[in-house]
Amino acid sequence: MHEHEVPTHVQAEDRVLLWFTFPQIVALTAVAAVAYGLYSFAPGPFGVRLALAMLLALAGAAAVVGRIGGRKLPLVAADLLRFWLGPRRYAGAPAELARSEPPPAPPPAPNPVQLLVKRTRRGLRKLRKKRRRGERKSFRAHCRFGKPRFRRQCEGGKGSRFDIRPLAQRAGYALLAASIGVTTACGVMALASQPASADGHDQWFEEEVLTPESVPGQRLFVERLTVYGERAGFALRAATDLDVQVRAYGGDDGQTLVYQAKESLVTGERRGWDVPLDGDFPSVTVSWQDGFGEAGAFSLEGAQLPYPLPTVEGELCSLSVTSLSWSRGRIEGGIASTCVTEVEERFDLPVVSGHHTESVTALIEAAVSGLSGTVTVTSGAYSTSVALVPDGNTAFRLSIGSGAGIQRVSIEAAIEATTTSQLPALVELTHHPERTERLTETASVTIPAFGDSVTESITVTGEDGVPVVHSVTASCYAPQSTVRQDVVFTVVHEEHVRAEVVTRAPLVRARSESLALGQSVASDDPYAALGSQAPEEEDPIPSVQTAVDPEVLQWLLGVMGEQ
Repeated sequence: MHEHEVPTHVQAEDRVLLWFTFPQIVALTAVAAVAYGLYSFAPGPFGVRLALAMLLALAGAAAVVGRIGGRKLPLVAADLLRFWLGPRRYAGAPAELARSEPPPAPPPAPNPVQLLVKRTRRGLRKLRKKRRRGERKSFRAHCRFGKPRFRRQCEGGKGSRFDIRPLAQRAGYALLAASIGVTTACGVMALASQPASADGHDQWFEEEVLTPESVPGQRLFVERLTVYGERAGFALRAATDLDVQVRAYGGDDGQTLVYQAKESLVTGERRGWDVPLDGDFPSVTVSWQDGFGEAGAFSLEGAQLPYPLPTVEGELCSLSVTSLSWSRGRIEGGIASTCVTEVEERFDLPVVSGHHTESVTALIEAAVSGLSGTVTVTSGAYSTSVALVPDGNTAFRLSIGSGAGIQRVSIEAAIEATTTSQLPALVELTHHPERTERLTETASVTIPAFGDSVTESITVTGEDGVPVVHSVTASCYAPQSTVRQDVVFTVVHEEHVRAEVVTRAPLVRARSESLALGQSVASDDPYAALGSQAPEEEDPIPSVQTAVDPEVLQWLLGVMGEQ
């Protein structure tokens, strides 16, 4: 008979069915039961109940079987809940955590389920107070999710009584299913909080860190912050000896490291950095560590960092802020302006006048001249005005109060110019009615000169009776002459309109526009050196006299005498 020894040092979980362990089979069974209960007893249409049951089943199966990086999903969820809901502490530098003796036993890790319940109670309490303040009516489930006859009765006010026992039965089943689900979830979370394997990879440790006593006071002061183009420059001054690390983040998500630098500053030393601004959401993070064993950090982002610098386009000029700088007691910057030489003017232009009038709306090119303007910079209760430099850079300086915060900067530009437009010619129409006119004119007729010769043959019978033919020729000539005669005639003029083109003079107008820009920049408190931390004086313990029994006093004196 063969003997088999089962190894006990492997610490591997047994696979009961396929690749599932016994706890996994129990958890899957509980999830299936809760999903079936939700499908069977939850109120609502068939499709909604089926979808909710399938979602619950898939989520439960993923929580039981799924892993992330070799770790079970409940363990990952427990760590995330502890991180989101639990307190956060600074552990200090790695050198400060080294100890020559083992630390005391750590306190028990906070249960994520308890933290979640506490946070849920707090939210429900706030919601209840908000509902009381708004005097909202109580929620009636049968009016919102019930059958149509229930909703009609709720909308119509008081109605006839109806039987709510089936609804109560369904609500009881749903409450029972929800209770089973919560119990199962709590069990799974409790199981997840326990070590899952003997190798220790799934355990979550929490160690108590012994930090030195805090030294109050600000370590770093921002004395200058400037944004120009796609770069930012800032100057820091140390109130004590510090190791400073500067990081700039950018990219599409604003989390890509684009710059990194480390410096060591002594007390009172001032150092400047110039970092690139990349992406739509850039930020600058400054972290420090001092000689007291403390560390900290602050960030410049969002409203604290004036990026991108604002621009605005107008019809006369386009303005863009080229730089914006904050230093103690003032805000400085520059505004670049690009102005036009021609602009389109809108006219309600008459094109025909007189007998008939016609106007059209036209856009006509106009020459711009005499452009000037004023730039007003405002931050809180402080304001200043400077003259605008057309097609140039306008610098401004605004004196403000000191103090940490976010300074809102408003820039308004009032621009004025003269436009000259060459207008097209105007057509003037004149109406002429019908009229009859009698005119007498002298007509002259010229008769040209005329001459002609005529020859004829004549037969004459002589005495002897013999015919004799004779040729007779006659000539005539009439000289040129002019004949003049007065003629009277009538002329009828029909009704008609005559047009005449008239040239118009150029039109000169005064034009103005207002442009506004806005941005914000961070400011800091004035520099103050960090004083040494003086030890706190302990209050002396007051002396208290206590009455002593005479017998006890005699016994004490005897003991002292023997010594």
